[in-house]
Amino acid sequence: MAIAEVQKVQILAHAGVKMEILSTLQEEGLVQIERANVEELELESSSHEVSHLEHRLHRLSSALVYLSRWEEKGFAKKLFAQKPQIDRQTREEILDFDSLPVLDKIEKLEAEKNELLSEIKFFEKEEQFLNPLEGLELPLRSLKPTDSTEILLGSLPISQEEALKDLAEKEAIWFEVINRGKRIIYLFLVYAKGEKDRFEQILKDLNFVHLYFTENMLNMADEKDRVKDVMEKIQGEIQEKERRLEKLEKEGQDLFIHREKLMLLHDVLLSERAKIFSSGLLGETDRVFYMEGWIRSSDAEKLESKLKSCTDAIEVYSRDPLPEEEPPVILKNPRPGKPFELVTKLYGLPQRGSFDPTLPMAPFFFLFVGLCVSEAGYGLLAALLSLLLIKFAKPKGGLLQFLKLFTLLGISTAFLGALIGGWFGFPIRSLMVLDPLQDPLSFLILALVLGFVQVWFGTLLNMINGIKNKLYLESIFAQGGWLLLLPALVIYLQTKQSIWGILSLAGAAGIVFFGSPSRNPFARFFGGLYSLYGISRYLADVLSYSRLLALGLATSVIAMVVNTLCQTALGIPWVGWLLAALIFIGGHLFNLGISFLGGFVHSMRLQFVEFFSKFFKSGGKPFSPFEFESKFVEFI
Repeated sequence: MAIAEVQKVQILAHAGVKMEILSTLQEEGLVQIERANVEELELESSSHEVSHLEHRLHRLSSALVYLSRWEEKGFAKKLFAQKPQIDRQTREEILDFDSLPVLDKIEKLEAEKNELLSEIKFFEKEEQFLNPLEGLELPLRSLKPTDSTEILLGSLPISQEEALKDLAEKEAIWFEVINRGKRIIYLFLVYAKGEKDRFEQILKDLNFVHLYFTENMLNMADEKDRVKDVMEKIQGEIQEKERRLEKLEKEGQDLFIHREKLMLLHDVLLSERAKIFSSGLLGETDRVFYMEGWIRSSDAEKLESKLKSCTDAIEVYSRDPLPEEEPPVILKNPRPGKPFELVTKLYGLPQRGSFDPTLPMAPFFFLFVGLCVSEAGYGLLAALLSLLLIKFAKPKGGLLQFLKLFTLLGISTAFLGALIGGWFGFPIRSLMVLDPLQDPLSFLILALVLGFVQVWFGTLLNMINGIKNKLYLESIFAQGGWLLLLPALVIYLQTKQSIWGILSLAGAAGIVFFGSPSRNPFARFFGGLYSLYGISRYLADVLSYSRLLALGLATSVIAMVVNTLCQTALGIPWVGWLLAALIFIGGHLFNLGISFLGGFVHSMRLQFVEFFSKFFKSGGKPFSPFEFESKFVEFI
């Protein structure tokens, strides 16, 4: 429930060790570098050109995408693959690797491949154009107008064929059908040249479309070549280019041996670029440079020790944040609560003056997901899979925290599922303390009680936060009034004992007289009276927790339906056992997926809307230390 203390760190050092200091800071990953106030300190901005690095990184990325086609495929292979680790010496050595010949070769192969693919596509389109004209027996080069006739190739809607026949019987026009499709016919047509303008208009009215051979087709055709001969030549061109593509593929595959070095170089240059960008945040003179940033207070001594081991020409200062400064936020929780920080970060980091809601939220989220899924078998399976992935895939960062969170949620689901649910749709009655299918009202009451407790607890945290920020009257009497009114009113409605009624009125009085910040007595009274109307909001918030019942029942019912379908499938002769196995595995995996997704989302919504709204204010900026950037390797 704490936020780590941070300090502003200021570093002044000789200009000659600037890049070495930046390298050390990048290796340690302790400092979030901020832009130095160069104008106030009368320093110059440090600027470096990175366009050459950007260009080289772009070429490396494209080359790695090209080479990735020969990477070993398989989900398991990718999941359990470990990134290569490189130290500072390896980073310096890899910068000497001459990648330009490899990049040039890859780019040349890629360019030729794209050109061949473009040519193949062009030839395929020409082949597609010629295909309906394959039945034409005349040479292509002979299809030219004469002094007395016009010779055309074209297409006509099949609905206009009778009209064309009538025209041919009456006029000096002749045609032959080359190919007949479902809706279009392809024609070879001849008419008198003297009637050209009139026939063109008539054909246009009949929706006749004139077809022309391209220059490439005519160039490929010899004097006696017909359409089918040209199509054979086109097919030969396509085959030749496909053979060339196969050779290019082999040449590209031979370059795969350079992929690992290119990956190392890419990530090293990525970090070099980050270093150059960060250097632009510094201020400098001819002899010294100045930088500032944020650091976790507990890391300040370690940073000073590391930097002074690099050079004596350096001074490191650190101080607490000034009132007008907005330091970044670092959440600080014990190991069991660390995975639940993912949920908090999805909502937002706390503002300055607020506190970390992770630990107050964690036990409720842990319980709510378990109640929503309420299937012990699913929880046990989810926890085991998460632990196996942690052990063998060795994830890091956010993925590791997510798998740890999923392990905890699996444990919660396994425990609560055994008490109120079943094992893959088969309940063990001796372990159950509550059967939601037989007694849904008790489950609903449990959900509402948990909701009431969390909403009340959120109000308590709001009071504590207000006292911490020295809002004593409002916190003690208004928020304290809600803390007294809510449970007292519930108990009074249950027992009708006057003492609880009096306590309810006392809590309501605190809200009425201290719920409004106005100094005007009348405005304060009526504002407080309006604040008392907020009890309806508390009621709505508590009722929202009924979704725990709905989701818990849905999981159990779907699991039982899957088992019923399995039993039905077993009655099918010969293949019944196979169908039953497929239904059992597929159905329960599907139910597991949607149940955990629904349980996670709806439990998260209860935290964000019903719980956090009572006391938590987000808006803090995350701590982003200057550290290595990598995509393919791991820096050590």
